Amino acid sequence: MRIFQLWLVLNSCVFMSFYFLTFLLLKYSRLQSALICTLATAVSIVFEICRIYFAFESLWPKIYVTIANILVLQVTAFLISEQKNSYTLFIGFSSSNFVLTGNISSCAVLLVSKNYITAMAVCTIINAACFICMYFTIRDICANVLSKEISIWMCLIPAMCYITFYFMLYFPVYFEQRPESMYAAFSLLITVIVMYILLLQYIYSKSNQKKLLWRNKELHAYIRGIELQAQTVESAIHDFQIMRHDMRHKDNLLIELLQDQKYNDAKQILSKDIEYLDRSYLTIYCENTVINSLLYGMANQAEILGIHLKLSCAVPKSQEIDNYDLAILTANLLENSIQSVADLKKEERFVALTMKNRAGESFFLEIKNPCHKKVKFSKKTGLPLSDQGSGHGFGMVSVQEFADKYHAQFDCYIEDDTFIVRILINYAADISTKRSQ
Repeated sequence: MRIFQLWLVLNSCVFMSFYFLTFLLLKYSRLQSALICTLATAVSIVFEICRIYFAFESLWPKIYVTIANILVLQVTAFLISEQKNSYTLFIGFSSSNFVLTGNISSCAVLLVSKNYITAMAVCTIINAACFICMYFTIRDICANVLSKEISIWMCLIPAMCYITFYFMLYFPVYFEQRPESMYAAFSLLITVIVMYILLLQYIYSKSNQKKLLWRNKELHAYIRGIELQAQTVESAIHDFQIMRHDMRHKDNLLIELLQDQKYNDAKQILSKDIEYLDRSYLTIYCENTVINSLLYGMANQAEILGIHLKLSCAVPKSQEIDNYDLAILTANLLENSIQSVADLKKEERFVALTMKNRAGESFFLEIKNPCHKKVKFSKKTGLPLSDQGSGHGFGMVSVQEFADKYHAQFDCYIEDDTFIVRILINYAADISTKRSQ
């Protein structure tokens, strides 16, 4: 029995370490992190050995050792994780629940077969199968969605589940002394599995809802730009129709003036017509129709708010970046900057956007705006935190996703009371990296 208890602890520590190394964003190299996990496992095993050989029949030493092992493993998760946040805590507690699948199964096998070796083998096999299943099903979801959406209150769910399992199987008596508790343990285990599935679906749905909200806002800006362009074109067509109608009368008037040698009067009429024709009805910011429409709409929004929007954009008709991905990126950044300077003094309402896309070489984007307030940056993502509540701030996350998708260098910082965002895509470097792989 003592060897069986030790085997359960060993399996729990080892597989929890596997979960840490797989689902956490590691601060150190994988080898260094594995060595730290190995050391933590060794400490936990030493604690368990001391308890088994010196206080195996005592209740409180088991509780103390269990608490100590939990602390050791949870501290290990925070030690090797680059992100010291609620996601790390959630993975730590959840890993404890995941390994309980093998532990509970082995306990049930032991009660039925009375064979410790078989029970120990079942423990390892079930834990390995559970880990492989998690690796191939939720690894990407955890990295791309869960790590950005987990809040501290969600960590209470796996923590309370683990405590419930512990009291059900080990306190105040062991499971073999109360075999009927295994039915409740399996029922709770199924409930926990369903709970995790529902939790993941909820978080995934919440993330998609935020993305959809932002995409709708950006598409609205794009459509607004098209509407404004269409209105301008209609106005220009109307003016040209009037001009065409009046042209015959003006031509007859010019002929009469020239015949009467009233050259100055004729010159004035021609000068007014030339000035009228030189008017720019439709502002062209770049060659790309999609981006130009978006910029047209955003410029109109900035003008209404009294914001000077300086745009220097060289975006060709065809490019390596998807037009709508770039439109969403641009709308996010301009929306954030316009909101940031809208409440500043009139002379400080200034946003400068620069875009340069050299075909086959590189893409560069920079946006600047004045910023006098203190901006908090997330320790989890390195992105600025919104002070407008939980429904805001997703735009910069969308920018980070753009950078990840196109393997871009993304910098976001404050310098000399100016908020600066820079994005650089080096196509040549990306191609050489793919070739080397």
